Amino acid sequence: MSDLYDALVSLAPAHDQEMLDGYRRYGSLLENVLTPEQIDAYAAYIQQTGEIRIFEEMSTDERTALSPAVQAVATAVLADDNISMENRRVVALLNQRGQHTIAPDLGSEETPERVFAG
Repeated sequence: MSDLYDALVSLAPAHDQEMLDGYRRYGSLLENVLTPEQIDAYAAYIQQTGEIRIFEEMSTDERTALSPAVQAVATAVLADDNISMENRRVVALLNQRGQHTIAPDLGSEETPERVFAG
């Protein structure tokens, strides 16, 4: 497996087949458009920060603060709807499994209590 896949797997303590498939799809799509150096830089970024972000949800300042190699990853993700959807899907799967600090862009899935009039 690739360093990117390994970095994604290392994010969360529990793994199921759906998560692993999501990591593989996301990694595979990125490997088709990025250089090996960019993949390595993105894997290192994920390991260093301990999180995966939805690039569309990042502010301009946040994207500007990324290293040039990770900015190139963000640009590639933003330019490709399939990659963007897989990025979003991986974050959503992590959030569904309660990993909000690892995948902060979607926040918690808590729903407010509803009051029904009788």
